[in-house]
Parts: sequence; structure tokens; C-alpha cells
Amino acid sequence: MDQTLVRIGQSPKRREDMRLLTGRGRFAANLPADGALHAVFLRSPLAHGRIRSIDADGARSLPGIVAVLTADDLLPLGMAPLPCLNPIAGMHMPERWPLAREIVRHVGDPVALVLAETPAQGRDALEAIGLEIAELPAITDTAAGEPCFDWQMGDATECDRLFAGAAHVVALETVNNRVAIAPIEPRAAIAGYDARAGRWRLETQSQGVHFLAQCLAPALGVDPDRIEIFTGDVGGSFGMKLMGFPEQAALLLAAKATGRLLRWESDRAEAFLSDTYGRDQVYRGELALDEDGRFLAYRVRTKANMGAYLSAYGPYVPTGGMKRVTGHVYALQAIHLAVQGVLTHTVPTDAYRGAGKPEAVYLLERLIDKAARDLALDRVELRRINLIPAAAMPYRAASGELYDSGDFEAPLDAALGAADWRGFPARRAAAEAMGMRRGLGLGLYLHATGGDATDIVHIRLLPDGVVEVDSGLQSSGQGHETVLAQIVAHRLDLPLERIRVIEGEGFRVADSPTGGSSSMPVGGVTAGRAAQAFLDRARELAADALEVSGQDLAYARGEFRVTGTDRALTLDALALELAAGGQNHCAAEAAFEGEHRTFPNGAYIAEVLLDPDTGRVQLERLIAADDLGVKIHPAIADGQIHGGLAQGIGQALMEGVVHDPASGQLLTGSLMDYALPRAGDLPGFQLIDCGHPTPANPLGAKGAGEVGTIGAPAAVMNAVADALGRDDVHMPATSEQLWRLLRGG
Repeated sequence: MDQTLVRIGQSPKRREDMRLLTGRGRFAANLPADGALHAVFLRSPLAHGRIRSIDADGARSLPGIVAVLTADDLLPLGMAPLPCLNPIAGMHMPERWPLAREIVRHVGDPVALVLAETPAQGRDALEAIGLEIAELPAITDTAAGEPCFDWQMGDATECDRLFAGAAHVVALETVNNRVAIAPIEPRAAIAGYDARAGRWRLETQSQGVHFLAQCLAPALGVDPDRIEIFTGDVGGSFGMKLMGFPEQAALLLAAKATGRLLRWESDRAEAFLSDTYGRDQVYRGELALDEDGRFLAYRVRTKANMGAYLSAYGPYVPTGGMKRVTGHVYALQAIHLAVQGVLTHTVPTDAYRGAGKPEAVYLLERLIDKAARDLALDRVELRRINLIPAAAMPYRAASGELYDSGDFEAPLDAALGAADWRGFPARRAAAEAMGMRRGLGLGLYLHATGGDATDIVHIRLLPDGVVEVDSGLQSSGQGHETVLAQIVAHRLDLPLERIRVIEGEGFRVADSPTGGSSSMPVGGVTAGRAAQAFLDRARELAADALEVSGQDLAYARGEFRVTGTDRALTLDALALELAAGGQNHCAAEAAFEGEHRTFPNGAYIAEVLLDPDTGRVQLERLIAADDLGVKIHPAIADGQIHGGLAQGIGQALMEGVVHDPASGQLLTGSLMDYALPRAGDLPGFQLIDCGHPTPANPLGAKGAGEVGTIGAPAAVMNAVADALGRDDVHMPATSEQLWRLLRGG
């Protein structure tokens, strides 16, 4: 066994990669479910309509069909609507049933569930179900949506006063386009019911089994502790698999109805009709400046498309999520954010990598560039003179958020230097000489991690000397199996191979955070605290075994040694001694304590080349200067930045969900029609580490997973606007849109 010690700040090979790359992953579709029936959902073909009848008699008589269930079949079992766990006062909320009752509200709304011996038999049965729906008018446009809540934050009166006295007022109307989340692994689930115990078991993807239980339990009419959830490996989530979905609740109820184990696997086409979507806002930002270009006040008016239903986290994204960074990295005297949530006949929106922060940052960064262009100011210096100084930290922003730390000028200077900002005019002139247009864009960003600081970690010493770590976190590709082990190994001065991390088994820990960028500032910190508690407990046991005081023991590399003697006891020996004596394992646990909120930040610069004949834009460079605090595993952190950048660039240049305005039908319902970025669409990224450790937690970590999606869209779109010489360009900046704008459209 390799006895090399690994420290925080190093990048050992990911422990999970060999298992994942050799086909031994525990993804939901790979989990065994002997004897399970296969579930197939009948979905609404219309965006809006009233269900007149569902005739399933023909389907029930087909070979291999065990049951065809509708809402009427599940109601006697306790079926209830799925909850919105982040409600807004006074909001109007349509009921979202596991299977639709009376009304369907988007294409893909599930209306019936077929249980068959094989998937093919289930799909054949769908064709035999007579579904009659009376079509109703459908709305898909965000601007025309039906209001379902109004929410505001900040000081409207003070904003009005500052705007009235401002030397300059600049406004921008733009959109944050609806995007498909599209993780590489589609959703799947295995559901069973133990009638004797009155408990369910669900094996499915999640970002934390405790939150998922809270989402699903109300739809079953039971307490969350009646649902045991297991999550193995997760092939990407980006916020989407955090939520409970109608399919999971329907499967659990159907398992109770039939007494059988049930398996469901979504394909990509079904995912486009049933997974939550991200973003989807239309908004107007206004910025008040004094005669010297100092920012005075900022106000935002947003319409946020919730889709057909209010998903579990949906209303939080454009309200509390957006609020946290509305003040951004700039010194503003007053802010007012007004949000109107609207309902449309589209799939619901919910958290997507950043969850409100990309929307907030994008609008203000685009608005600052417009202010610079309108007022003939230098866009870099306009930002610089308005930055919150490092000496002002901790800083209470006009949003109410308390920024723990940060030197916002450091990433800006680093990015400018790496991009050769001053040399750009020569590059632009060279492009123009070739009949091309070149644009340079800058975008600063601020993220806010931490939100749910409930977390418990158990650590125990097993008889074979392995230290086992039970965490309520859930990796969806971030490498927790390596990074949490790295934190514990660092604290215990042990080789990484001695640590075993277990996630996704809800019965092993009492509570957990929701993950994402908060994983390390919350879950990582708790793992470090649990490791220290474990070491303290091991010291007590070693002192008893050696018949000395714990204060007389020195510890290093897994061994307690009596100071000034050759008497020692290793953790291995302690484990064997405890096992031989029939004692409980050496164990400890810790709950999260401290301040979980941190504020990663940075500056991104994009350079694009635009062909005026075709409107095609090529992203040639992207420089990312990030302050993530301490990178526990730098290679994994950098990989997360790369992934986030790809998603942010995709949203800026090519990704966009399109519906037919008359029928509400989804026109981008496959990866043939919905454009995800490919390797050829992306440049090599230049990453610059401007880490400024946070004092908010003992790791000094701020979180990494979402920053790329927050910072990239504004930098890229500001570059496109710079190449065009105009600000009325919206995401996605497709060739068609740019071609039309270049011709006066």
C-alpha cells in the first residue's frame, strides 16, 4: 500500500476514476433490480389542455402489461401534489400532481404510467392508450406569462432619490435565455415498497438524499423518514437532480399499488420533455452614475419564467438566489430588485449551475459596458473606480450581504495582463484589414456559496485499520471521494488510501447540505472537524491502552508515541486491539459550525472574431482569473472551472430553447436541434489562480463548481457587442442574429 502522504493543495489522482472508466460505476441504470417491472410514462402531446378521457383497457390486455395507472388509481394511495419548498408570500401555485389530474400544462406532462415486463412491451402499450385532451390556449413567451408572484428587495425610495439626482442614467433591456441542463446521465429510478414496514426505498440520482426526501414525501402524504433513498454515482446534475420529480413520486406510489419493484430510465428525448430547465428571464437594468462615473444606485425589473408549475427550488432562483450577488463587486449606495414570477405552458425551471447568480452578474456587467459606450468612458477604468476596496472587507453590500473577504482588483489586473488588453487595438486593425471584426470583452463576477449549513459527518476506525467517512454530501462528478478523503487524510496525517468515503446513503447520516459550490465550505469543513474529533477520541483510547495521559502522547503518521520513550501504538494496532476486546469501533462525529457564506470572485476576458458575411463568431481566447480561496485539489477545481466555462459559453453563443408560439410545441427537443458546445467551439482556457483564503472557514475554501457559468456569459457577450459596436444583442448570439444585426435588423 502506498504510504505517501497527500496534503491539502496537492492534486493526487482521483480515486473514483479507475472505477468509473472501467465500467464499474454505480449509476442508476446500472444498479441491479432483479424481477423489476419496467415503467413507461404516457405524456401529454399538448402544451395546455383539459383531459377528457384516458382509455387504457386495450393497453392492459396486451402481453406483458401488468398495470396501467392514472391519477385516479394513485389518489386512494395518498397521492398529493408535489411541494414548492421555497414559497413566496402570496404566490399563486398550480397543483403539480405525480400524474396529471384534469389539466395538462406542458408538452410532456405525465398522465399515465405503464408497468410492463419489458421496456418494449411498455412502449407498445403507450400506443394502445386512448388519450383525449381538449386543447386550450398555450403561452410560452416569458414576457407574456401569467403572474404568479411578486417579490422585491432593497430600498426603492432611496434608489428613486439617487436616480433623480444622478448626472447619468443608463438602461439596458435584455434576456437570460432558457437553457436545457442536459447532464450526460439521464434521470432514472428504482422504486420499491415494504408493506410490512410501511417504508419506501428509492434508488435514484440526487444532489443529497435528505433534500430529495423532503421533496417527495408530501406527494406521498408521509413524513420524509418513511423514504429511504440511495444515490450511487451521478453523471452530472448541475442543480437539476437536486429536486424531486413527478416520475419519482409516481413510481413510489405505483410500487405500493403493485407490491413490485419498479425501474424507470429516461432517454434523451424524454428528458427534453420532463427535466427542469435553467435561467429564462427578461429584465431591465438601470444604473445611476455621478459626474465622475461613480455608481450611485442600481435597480432591476425582472420577469422570471417558472414554467407550468413552481418547482421545489424554482421561486428562490430569481429572488433569493439572484439577490445574493445583485450588488456584485461594486460599491453601490442603494439597490432595488423587483421580480415578477410568471407561469407559462413550458417545463418548469429550477436551479441550474449558479441558480440566480449568473442572471444577476450578466445583467450588471452588460449594463456597465453599455454605460461606458454611451458615456464615452473606459470600460476597465469605469469598473476599477467602482470596485469595493480590499481594505473595506468585511463589507456590508447594499443587497444586505456581508462579504467576508476579497481583493477584487487582483483578478482584474491579472486577467488584463494575460489578455494583452493594451495590444488589442493592433489586433483589431489586423482583423479589419482582412474584412473581419474582432471584439474584446470583460466580465467580472461574484458568487455566493453557502445556503444550507446543516451537515453531519461520521468517522470510524474499522478493524482492518481503514478510516471510514460517512458524509451527507453527494458528488455529481466533483470528485468528493478523493477530496473529502484528502481533507481527512491531511488532518489525520495518513495516506489517502487509508480513507474510505461513503456518500448517498441517507440512513447513515442525519442531515446534509445541498452540495454544489457549498460542498467544501460546508461539507469539507465538517469533514475536517470530524477528523479532529476522531483524532481526539483515538488519543483517549490510545492513552488508556498505553496507560498514560493523553497529554503525554505525540501523534504523527498514524502513530501515537509516548513522549520521550519508544512506547507507541499505531491506529492499526489500536483497531485490532479494540476488535479483539469486542469494543465499539473508535468513532466520532461532527456537525457544521461557523460561517458558511463565502464569496468566490474573479475577472474573465474573452476575445472573439466575427465574420460579417456569415455572422459566425469564433471565440479565440478566454482568460479566467479566479479567487476561489484555497483550492483543496487544484486539478479538480480547475476541471470544474473548465466545465462551467463551457456551459457559460454555450449559453452565450448557441444554447437556446425554442417553442412554437402558436402550439407550445418544443422545437429544440433533441441534440440535433439544441446546440450544446463541442470541443471545436471552445478555445484552450487560460486559468489564473488569484486565491485569497476566506477567514470564514478553517479550510480557507470558497467553492469552485459554479463560477464558470457565472462569469463567462457576460465576458463573451461583451466581446460580441464590442465586435458589433452595439449593445442590443442577446444570448444566444447565433450566426443568424448577428447576421441580421450587421444588416440593420
